[in-house]
Amino acid sequence: MARFVVRAGLLRRSWLKGVLVAVAIVAIALQWVNTRIAILKLNQSPSNPVVLATYPIYHSMATGMREGRVGQVDLLAVRDYSLLNNLSAPFVRRPANAEHQWVNFYTLDIGYSFIVEVARLAFPTLPDNHLRALALQLVFDLALVWFVFFVFSQWNLGLGLLAAYLYASNGIFYDLVSFAFYYYWDIPLTFIVLGSMLLAYRRPSEAAAWLAGGGVALGCAVWLRGSWWPLSLFLCGVAAWEPSLRRKLWIPVVLFAIIAAPLVVRSTRARGQLTFTTRAVWHVALVGLGYYPNPYGLEAKDGTIFELTRQKYGVTFKSEDYWLHDQAAKKEFFSIWQKDKAFVIRSFFGRLGESILGRTQTSVLSFLFLSNLTYRVLCLVGCGAMVIRGGDRRMLAIAAAGTYVIYTVLTCIFYFVGLAYENVSEATRFILFIGALDAAWYVAQASFFPMFFRNLTTGPRPAEAGRLARVVDRVLSYA
Repeated sequence: MARFVVRAGLLRRSWLKGVLVAVAIVAIALQWVNTRIAILKLNQSPSNPVVLATYPIYHSMATGMREGRVGQVDLLAVRDYSLLNNLSAPFVRRPANAEHQWVNFYTLDIGYSFIVEVARLAFPTLPDNHLRALALQLVFDLALVWFVFFVFSQWNLGLGLLAAYLYASNGIFYDLVSFAFYYYWDIPLTFIVLGSMLLAYRRPSEAAAWLAGGGVALGCAVWLRGSWWPLSLFLCGVAAWEPSLRRKLWIPVVLFAIIAAPLVVRSTRARGQLTFTTRAVWHVALVGLGYYPNPYGLEAKDGTIFELTRQKYGVTFKSEDYWLHDQAAKKEFFSIWQKDKAFVIRSFFGRLGESILGRTQTSVLSFLFLSNLTYRVLCLVGCGAMVIRGGDRRMLAIAAAGTYVIYTVLTCIFYFVGLAYENVSEATRFILFIGALDAAWYVAQASFFPMFFRNLTTGPRPAEAGRLARVVDRVLSYA
């Protein structure tokens, strides 16, 4: 009889758990659909869609790939498109027998052109414009909800479901996914790399495969943005620090090298010396200095900087390659540095402080129910709790926090972290925030309502959580 009662209790608990999981999945799906539909209605209304100025350049590059023109743009086709003065118009290639002006594009990293071409192939029924790239972003964003759940469910099923719901609710994530450009793609790349490291640690039999996935993601990332080069070096160091991952680290390193090498060759040939990216950086540095009022005629506007270098240095603007303009911008930057070091330093630390606190001119709330300052404090708490608990949590905390610091400092040397660049930084903060929720769950389970939580969860508490338990017990003993 007693055995029957126990079995009945287990069945009821299993049934209740299944119902709660199903309800949570429905809530996540509804939240994702509601937030994405709302932001798409705002940013992609047919009368006034958000299409960034350089998107047609990447679309032109994508159309040339079938002819082997990797990284080249047809300036005449882009001109024809701009003359239409219709952001929703399909991008039409010039006829084969018409005049073309194919040139190598060096102003920005060309990785996004590959994404646009994949989108063009994946969604042939949509108009051949930014909508195809936007559709691909939405598909990846939906898949990322599942990946976020999968990663954090390694610690706790409920935590995984909560993380997926919070991802769907994050304002930065659904803002960036709502317009087609490379800004969004740093988000899935960051989650894939850091999530792969965690999964490789927790699932030793699959470690090689997860590390390989992380290496491929990093290889793709450097094609998208040059700042991924130092981030890749740092993350490789974090993985090498873990003995269980170190022995298999050669796999992602080799894959990363194979994918990234052609980019280095292309950049080096363009500049005549070892170069990892041809992206213009000093132009952006002057734009960043224009963030604050100054006596040097600088503004946080591209056009102002172009006009300054034209008038002062006689530089002719070339949209496909900012090299000459960028060198002039570099001279102007260091000219200001020589005259007014205090302003340059004050500008950097001011932009860095505003970026860290989420107070820049284009900052938005990550969550409507939390101020940016409160959210960042909770992220810091989560980082500390993950370090204390050790194991895979410590590794993930170090990787996420280090990536955040490197990315934010590098960005603020040249610019600031507003909505457009809140991708890597927000993904890492989100991971640390989930770490704070994980710690809060454990503290409640271990210290305040042990009997209640013991009935809700199954299985022994993680061994690595002992350190946090001792800290909490010691604090409570003093209270």
